[in-house]
Amino acid sequence: MIRLALNQKSCKHLNILDFIKFSKNFIGVELNFKKIKKAISKGIKLKDILETLEIFDLKVISIFCLKDFSLCSDKDYKTKILNNLMLMLDYCYKLESNLIITNPSFLKFSSEPYEIPKWRIVNRTIKRLKDISKKAIEGDINIGFEFLNLPDSSISTLNEAKEVLKPLQSLENIGYIIDSFHLAKSKTNFNELNDIKDFIFLIQLSDLKYNLNNQVDELNALNDSERIFPGEGNFDFKSFLKTIEKIRYNKPYSIELSKNDCSENFYKKFFRIFKND
Repeated sequence: MIRLALNQKSCKHLNILDFIKFSKNFIGVELNFKKIKKAISKGIKLKDILETLEIFDLKVISIFCLKDFSLCSDKDYKTKILNNLMLMLDYCYKLESNLIITNPSFLKFSSEPYEIPKWRIVNRTIKRLKDISKKAIEGDINIGFEFLNLPDSSISTLNEAKEVLKPLQSLENIGYIIDSFHLAKSKTNFNELNDIKDFIFLIQLSDLKYNLNNQVDELNALNDSERIFPGEGNFDFKSFLKTIEKIRYNKPYSIELSKNDCSENFYKKFFRIFKND
């Protein structure tokens, strides 16, 4: 049985408490770090969020995301990035979550020269993740790394993510966030998940539409704001879910959409579409 959560990006126009109420059928939610900070600035307390979660029997599956940690300057890393990390760790502790999601830096915003050798990107990302892991493990918090198949992403494929995470496999609190949107854009063979099956912390689900006759250009042009509901696009969910079942993944899934007004029951819709899978 799929244990299904909902990502807060799916309901951009709902405040955090209304989003939690909307998610009542799910097992949990992924909460946006910036949205938590915004709610607190408007007088909502973390205990209010936790109480609302408890009312609807929901868990915080993850807090996302720690951005631009890998290629930013040492000064920004030691101040901005680590300050955000400490705050995210505090939110995790008080909201009873055990997962923070990290995203790699984008090259065009990097403090490094634009033409950075891949080996340097990988080594820098490994070094920073190792440091983040040490700070998170004290609170028993996992760090999930998500590759992004988007223009100028410094780590844009599963194989590149493996280059980063395989040297860190001895660190038990670091693992993969697998997103079907980025798998599809990078045309990843699902069998490539076999050797990391024990290190996947969360699988995020969304679909995408593209022209099958010109799929390379169409896929490259898609951005993160064009996520649609699982099963309504071109992604081969039937094969994907069979692969995930074969590798015996037993952690949560999460639906992550965009451009949605959240006017329908996503939980019932998902199981209506995938009732035979």
